[in-house]
Amino acid sequence: MNELTSRQRKLIYAAGILLLLYPIVRLGAPAAKDVNAGDQSVAEGSGELARMRVEYDLGETTLGDIDPSSAAMNLVLLGLRGPAAGLLHLQAIDFQERKDWAKLRAAVDSIIRLQPHYVKIWQFQAWNLSYNVSREWDRVDDRFYWVKEGIKFLQKGTRRNQTVAILFHDVGEYVTKKVNVSDEKKFFREFFIHDPDTERYKGDSDSELNPKGVDNNLVAYDWFTEANEKDDLYGMTGMTHVFFRQGPAKARITYAEARQKDGFFDQEGRAAWETGYREWMEDYGNYVFKGLNDWKYKLNCSEDELQQMADENGITLKQQRELLARNLDMVHFRYWRDYANTERDEITMAAHQTLFEARKAYAEGRGFNSIGEDGKLQISEAQKLLEDAMNKWVAVFEKYPTMKIDNSSYIEEALLAVYYWLNIHETNGVTPPDDFTLRALWDEKPEMRSDVQREFLMDTMRIKKD
Repeated sequence: MNELTSRQRKLIYAAGILLLLYPIVRLGAPAAKDVNAGDQSVAEGSGELARMRVEYDLGETTLGDIDPSSAAMNLVLLGLRGPAAGLLHLQAIDFQERKDWAKLRAAVDSIIRLQPHYVKIWQFQAWNLSYNVSREWDRVDDRFYWVKEGIKFLQKGTRRNQTVAILFHDVGEYVTKKVNVSDEKKFFREFFIHDPDTERYKGDSDSELNPKGVDNNLVAYDWFTEANEKDDLYGMTGMTHVFFRQGPAKARITYAEARQKDGFFDQEGRAAWETGYREWMEDYGNYVFKGLNDWKYKLNCSEDELQQMADENGITLKQQRELLARNLDMVHFRYWRDYANTERDEITMAAHQTLFEARKAYAEGRGFNSIGEDGKLQISEAQKLLEDAMNKWVAVFEKYPTMKIDNSSYIEEALLAVYYWLNIHETNGVTPPDDFTLRALWDEKPEMRSDVQREFLMDTMRIKKD
């Protein structure tokens, strides 16, 4: 090197610098386009590190969306991201208490830009929007808007956290429980398919929430299925596994149940019960779980499989049975098995349908007796349907005696038929016979009569409103 001239050494140094600059530029070149955190691709010309930041969602590009004049941004600039997020949480609560919904949304958006991979934030704020904020509104369509906002918030969480299975499961939970169980469920289920914001959605569904325009339980089924797929790929935390995996099968059963309550008694409904039963038994029931001490078990297990798993776990058959029994009881596996099996039977569907038609006849004023041309008393159509329904419920209980014990909704429906029947007699000034069908059940369950009466009064209130 000492034999080289000063000029030659400078040229070698320059060449070395250029050579070393190439990998730095190659690796560290910025993204060729402004990429948001949910995007999983970058344009050609982006550096390898930029590609990896987008692929693993590790970039800081969203920090610029936070109000630069806010106290939270000052904390971010000092490297105090955690305290900044805490401050934004306090601000969000304050905005909610003051019912400043625009600022609440802005604060929540800032929180997730600071901590996009903190799962509890997504879960808490989704619950807050769907349950707490929604109830602050009087109009049903406004409540539905905020229910949607909570669900959409979770959906955004899944896009930012593609490997977190529990968030996908949570979307399915909200779409089923918040829509199916709310006091406004009658409206929410309709709004889910025909959004009340007709100016924006033209009478169709919100495409972000329900792109196919189908029943909410079918949308939930897709989310639960994707959650299980994520579990297969990445594993799952945040929920007991045996509860987590039942999502798709339970959504099928809920779909069949909801259609029935809406008054659809057709082959599609029966096929839905068949599908729900099959998925509960064959898909969910045949999945191999790990329980106490990582011992394997399967909910739908034959005697041979029970012995095989006991040998594989290195435990006795008695221990394997105890492991299975605990988990069967924990998820009520046998109840849902028997329930779906009973519902897919034509006799059960006929009992539901006949009572539905009897309630409809009563609502339409077809519950009054009349005198025929021959001078004889003509029993009302509603009473005839009710007596038919009561006989069919007797047949259901005879064929499936365990459901008379385990399913309170069946008992309540049968007692509701009796309550309607007794009321019709009272309305027509007729004394009912003492030995009527389901008399034994009526006498056995006096504690359920108040619930039945409440259901009857709700029906009559709907009649008055209509």
